[in-house]
Amino acid sequence: MAAAGKMMGEKGGCGRCREWQEHYYWEHMDVSKIRFSKIMAGDFQQSISIPEKFANNFSGQIDKGCTLKVPSGETWRVGIEKIADKLFFVSGWDAFAKAHELQEHDILFFKCSGSGSFDVLIFDASGCEKVSSFFTDKKGTNMHKHFDHIVSQQAEEHYLLSDSGDVNMPPSPLVGSPHKASASNKPSGKTKPREESESPNDSDYRVKHELTQEENDSDDEDTDSNKYYSRFANYLTLGEREEIFGLASIQPGNPIFVAVLQKSHVRHRNNFLIISSKFAADHLEGRSQDMLLLRPNRKEKWYVKYYYHASSTRGFNCQRWVKFVRDNKLREGYICIFELLKGTRKATTATMMIHVIRKVDDRFVLLG
Repeated sequence: MAAAGKMMGEKGGCGRCREWQEHYYWEHMDVSKIRFSKIMAGDFQQSISIPEKFANNFSGQIDKGCTLKVPSGETWRVGIEKIADKLFFVSGWDAFAKAHELQEHDILFFKCSGSGSFDVLIFDASGCEKVSSFFTDKKGTNMHKHFDHIVSQQAEEHYLLSDSGDVNMPPSPLVGSPHKASASNKPSGKTKPREESESPNDSDYRVKHELTQEENDSDDEDTDSNKYYSRFANYLTLGEREEIFGLASIQPGNPIFVAVLQKSHVRHRNNFLIISSKFAADHLEGRSQDMLLLRPNRKEKWYVKYYYHASSTRGFNCQRWVKFVRDNKLREGYICIFELLKGTRKATTATMMIHVIRKVDDRFVLLG
């Protein structure tokens, strides 16, 4: 009997815990952590019911309708009606279901994102997320729109680079266009030093700008506002950062950009090293320009072209950058610290000291 009483006491205690948990979840939990799911069944293309417990706890907050947002970023306004003591998504739901090609047994996860708003994830019957939800707009799954956007981006990001100094060249035709770019650009007469004469074909050199997710979202800033990182450099641990900065003799106050070199940075054709947009906005002029690169304790100088366009394309791409890579034997995986020297920020010819570091036997080594 005593044992039974003890068990009943424990159960009662657990019951009170569950009541408290329920109360805390619905009354005090961050709304973004509250969610529910629905399996598509029955007449789901016209309307679906909202789980009763959810509806009861959100009564008065969603009665007038809500906004649904999918991974593509598109939003749908959907009306809510009470039918037989249950709340249903009704007006506007049919358009949502049609646009996302909802099928029987699809699973939708609704996560509260604010008053009367939900982020919606869509999974098929296999349990995998439906890729089309990342590309759907209010007219349905419209890949043409997204391909057109990609093409228009490429039109802006393909340039004819001329080392003549004319940095305001118009966009080159798209790859595959029957129209050929003119190769008759005349030198501007600038007399900047060069380490090596350029190929005659450089005036027609196409930048196949590989702004992939690897680089496009690469910007990261240290708590030290003068330190900026590429996406891959951002994976360096705090200890690794301290180690590489301990190797490089960086002058206090000089802003730096740290990049872990990828294959696209060091190959001999169609390379492009992207500079952090934050670094560029904070410390460089918003225009294309020649830039002087130096190495510690070396007399050589490399003039390269820093290419800038419409705040979206920033970096080095020209035969002179290829020469810098070749002369310094840069390889994929090397770490480059680009130190902008004082007195040259936003100058006609900005100057950077490049510190090169590689890892050997789990230790970082500064290369001369």
